[in-house]
Amino acid sequence: MQATRTTGAQLFLLLLGLALLTAPTPGWGETYRRVVKNGVIYYYFANRPTPQEKSAAPLPTGRIRITQAPIRAARLTPKALEPIIQAASRQHNLPPALIKAVIRVESNFDPTATSPKGAQGLMQLMPQTAADLQVQDPYDLQDNVMAGTRYLRLMLEKFGFQLPLALAAYNAGPNRVAKSQKVLAIPETQAFVRDVCDSYLTYERQR
Repeated sequence: MQATRTTGAQLFLLLLGLALLTAPTPGWGETYRRVVKNGVIYYYFANRPTPQEKSAAPLPTGRIRITQAPIRAARLTPKALEPIIQAASRQHNLPPALIKAVIRVESNFDPTATSPKGAQGLMQLMPQTAADLQVQDPYDLQDNVMAGTRYLRLMLEKFGFQLPLALAAYNAGPNRVAKSQKVLAIPETQAFVRDVCDSYLTYERQR
């Protein structure tokens, strides 16, 4: 229906707003605040700076030992990954449901997943991103989830804790999103943001 096929940031902000209105309060201690700019409603993580209040944290640099993906895929269940997801959530102060949602959309819980572009592991780290985050083995469960969560946190900080922009940057790269300051009109990126938001809402409801 035309009424439900709005495009760009408004679609994802609407979806996020629905999640905030219907999902239970996140157990990780964060709430949200509502900001209206030029008639558009944005939701920010509460007690976190807006884009005008804080600049982005720089990515670390480092070297990486790239390993080959295991020959056999061994898809895991969300329950099996729960201890690692909880640890990453505590370390980087992000909701477990959000981390789980990114993993589901990126790799469907397959730790051996490798994209045609070279993204690796559960959270589909690109080799350069893995190198910047000093990941030794991108197919290691804990290394991948910890690094992916850290990168997602950096994207949230860079884009003022606007979840749609942070997810778009995670998928398409921060420089492109920073230049446009909106969810890019790329079908893959738009689908990624929408699907992660959908999954995030679903996992929050299951808490």
